Amino acid sequence: MSTSTSTPPATSTSAPSPQTPLTHDFTSATKSRFSAAAFTERWALVGGLIVLVIACIIIFPQFRTASLFTTMINAQSLVLLLGLTATVILRLGDFDLSIAQTMVATGAIVAQLCKLGVPIPVAIASGLALGVVVGLVNALLVVRVGVDSFIATLGSFTALAGLSYLITNSRIISGIPDGFINFARSQILGIPMITWYAWILVIVLWYVYQRTPLGRYSLFIGGNRNAARLSGIPVNRIRAGAYVLSGLLASFIGICFIGYFGAVDPSVGGQYMLQPFAAAFLGATTIAVGRFNAFGTVAALYLLTVGITALQLLGGQTWVSNVFYGVALMVAVTAAKLAGNRRGGGQAK
Repeated sequence: MSTSTSTPPATSTSAPSPQTPLTHDFTSATKSRFSAAAFTERWALVGGLIVLVIACIIIFPQFRTASLFTTMINAQSLVLLLGLTATVILRLGDFDLSIAQTMVATGAIVAQLCKLGVPIPVAIASGLALGVVVGLVNALLVVRVGVDSFIATLGSFTALAGLSYLITNSRIISGIPDGFINFARSQILGIPMITWYAWILVIVLWYVYQRTPLGRYSLFIGGNRNAARLSGIPVNRIRAGAYVLSGLLASFIGICFIGYFGAVDPSVGGQYMLQPFAAAFLGATTIAVGRFNAFGTVAALYLLTVGITALQLLGGQTWVSNVFYGVALMVAVTAAKLAGNRRGGGQAK
């Protein structure tokens, strides 16, 4: 499973030098005349979500209560945060599989330091520092050495899993200070803060992806790394910075994680490994088709959540969610690849 589109660019005498200012508008491909097929492709998943919700409201009385929607949204906040973080690296044509375990290891470090009486600000700084170190190690291996990102970050994931067991002595750490719990669970308008953090990250990433040169550069790098380098884009610096940002965001999610659950279980990293990628890949098939995007990730995750909840109301067991996410990931990767092929080098491949 690879997102890279590393096909070397055709030799051209018109290729700009590294000093040439980048003036090409990489979003111009989206500015085309209205097409019913393109409109359908762009909004099919969102329409499917709306249809599914309406069908569930008609079939299940539980869906007629606001509390069920609130519960579903809040329960997926951690996955949404991880899925959005995953898009940071996926847009560059790489993977960062270590984000889920960085979250758990950060939670383990912060919780254990607090148990030992270390001041909370120091514990938080230590947790965030872990995320930066993980990002730097991943960047060193992938960007500097050239190790395949899938392999490098899978190794990081495994090492962090062992570190989590070491820190916690293979036990669940409870008794998290109230400050962390309030940080994640205190509510605004009846919505926990962790959900607000996820929605704020959606807005921030949408703005960066759609309205800044960095967002366009990341798209170009993910589409054709060599061509981006020839255009004067600092490819390696952006990729390294993205890995550090990914690690830092994963550590922040780790702080939310211990506040949300009030405890740290070192064994849960695997449960959060694939779900964010299922949402990110499925999200690349909608709104900005063929590109990893923030609002697409939100729509995809909520579609998966509603579908799983409906199956569970029909009597499905706990394994239903794993099956659903696994199938969704396969379908999403296939659909994203087909969408990318149709665009002759689209990103989500």
